[in-house]
Amino acid sequence: MSDFSVEPAVMTRDFEAPMQLVYEAWTQAEHLCQWQAPNADVVCEYKSAEIKSGGSSLHKMTMPNGHEMWLLTKYHELDPFTTIVFRQYRSNEAGEILAPPMPNWPREIEAIIQLSETDGITHMKFIWQPVNPTQEEAEAWTAHHAQGAGGWARSFEMLAAYLSQ
Repeated sequence: MSDFSVEPAVMTRDFEAPMQLVYEAWTQAEHLCQWQAPNADVVCEYKSAEIKSGGSSLHKMTMPNGHEMWLLTKYHELDPFTTIVFRQYRSNEAGEILAPPMPNWPREIEAIIQLSETDGITHMKFIWQPVNPTQEEAEAWTAHHAQGAGGWARSFEMLAAYLSQ
C-alpha cells in the first residue's frame, strides 16, 4: 500500500438513452468497439471478452498510421445496471501487462462507472484514479491525468453519438 493520495479524475455525462442500454454499451464487446476509441479513425478489435465480475477482456486499437495498442481490462465489479468497476492496463497481444508508455505513469488505474436514470436520461459518473501509486506515479498523475481524461471525454462524445443511432 502507498501513502500517496491523489485526486481522482471525475467526469459526469448525461445520455439520452435508457440506463440498461448505456450499461450494455460498457459491457458488451460489440458495443464497446463502436465508441471506446479516442476517435472514429481508430479501429477496435477484441481478441477475448469475458466481461463479468472477475473476468477480463483483451482488445487492440489500431491507429490510422497502423500503430497498434493492446489493452487488458480486468473487471472487478459489474452490478447490472448501475455499477461497473475495472482496471485497464497496457499489454501485448498475449495479454501480458507492459509498463505504461509515459515515464512514471501509474501502472494500475481503476475506473468506476456509476449509472442512474431519470425520465429516460441516464446519468453517468466516471471516476478514474490510480491504485496505490508511488510518489513518482502520484506526481505524474497530478501533472498529466487531464490528458487521459480528455481521451475519455472524446470517447464519451462517441458513446453519445452511438447511443443516439
